[in-house]
Amino acid sequence: MRSRLLIVFLIILILPVTAYAQREDEEEGGYEDLLFKEVEVENPVYYPVLSVGTGMFNYFGEFDNVLSGMGSMPPLKFNVYHFLDQQNIFRINVFVMTGNLNGNLNEIEDPERYSNITNFQTELFAVGLNLEYGFGHFYEQTPKFRPFFALGGEVLVFDPKSDFGYNWEDQVVHRDYDFEHNLRSANDFNLSSFGQNTAAVTFDAGFDFVFGERVEVRVGNSFHYTFTDLIDGIPYKDGDGNIVGDSRNDMLNYTYVTFGWDPFSESETETEEQLFADVSDDFDYTAIADEDRDGVLDLHDDCLETPSGVEVDDNGCPFDEDGDGVPDYRDEEPDTPEGSIVDENGIALNDEEVTEYINYDRVAVNREDAYMIPVSEGWRTSKYSTEDGELEIPDKFKPVDKDNNGEISYDELLDAIDDFFNDESDFTANDIYELNDFFFAQ
Repeated sequence: MRSRLLIVFLIILILPVTAYAQREDEEEGGYEDLLFKEVEVENPVYYPVLSVGTGMFNYFGEFDNVLSGMGSMPPLKFNVYHFLDQQNIFRINVFVMTGNLNGNLNEIEDPERYSNITNFQTELFAVGLNLEYGFGHFYEQTPKFRPFFALGGEVLVFDPKSDFGYNWEDQVVHRDYDFEHNLRSANDFNLSSFGQNTAAVTFDAGFDFVFGERVEVRVGNSFHYTFTDLIDGIPYKDGDGNIVGDSRNDMLNYTYVTFGWDPFSESETETEEQLFADVSDDFDYTAIADEDRDGVLDLHDDCLETPSGVEVDDNGCPFDEDGDGVPDYRDEEPDTPEGSIVDENGIALNDEEVTEYINYDRVAVNREDAYMIPVSEGWRTSKYSTEDGELEIPDKFKPVDKDNNGEISYDELLDAIDDFFNDESDFTANDIYELNDFFFAQ
């Protein structure tokens, strides 16, 4: 159950970190990219960074280990670190650690050995300092996955208690886990001194997941070599010199995960704006050309002559919210109903206006201004022409040719337009436009 809770905690901890660390790259348009340069900051200023996290205790002593963590009060670790060099290879850590440590006898062969004490619990509080090495000599830039190890010391405060649950009459263990029996004040082993704190040497190792200059998640393991045998309340020898426990000091192991965020230190790089772009002689200027200066390069711009100041989409074309083919910046009727036929200003036309538009007088070309361009056989004179150059009515317009003479007459065209406006046709507005084009292509 505790392992599941730990996994849930890790997920809750890491998700906001990754959300914060993921930054979208801002893309400058065209030649503007050449005017900005990313440079390293010489001797950036670093400030101390706070990290916080939790983990699991392991204990090595007279009792059997009981994994401790993610209970009513999970172990916590607070760490303040500061880099000692500009390359971020060495750093110093000042940490505070607090939590509960538990142990018990799984098999009780001799209850008198420990004066009928069969389990213990103690609150731990530690303050320490260590020096860390981050293997920075082996890479030029900080990797996303950075190993480390650290060596230091601490002062560890403890106060062991037991529930004193062995029943002599039933010869069984009855544990209520209230831990009301204070082993230090009771002094069951007649010790002349029962210290409540000890010095310890710490060794940390693990790795950091670096999500950017300012965010990291550390997964580590710290081993604590203490200089006492009384963390669990059981001494090596009692006050009379009799051997009670083992001769080894009590040890701790702490596996943890912490989250660190550095909001105040100076960035290692900065963006400089240059007055002139430094390019080579063979630089391809067409690759960064943006003639209408709409922020979309000409190579990807579907609308190359967008007026200055007009907002465009990713393809460089002005927005057309109602989809009538007239861009918003010159659309005098921006909410034209879908399927409407509009004029050049985006205003919907009724059937009479459409007919008038079709009948609009077109100026013919003077004969002396006309000339013929010789073409090869098979050249298509129109998109509606066959390979032999003969005009053919598209299949979707054949119903319009009611007399089946292979031609769409003017009256047949008007009938098709009337049917469209009377909702008696399956044609769309684009079909009507295309039908009109075909009529004049005949």
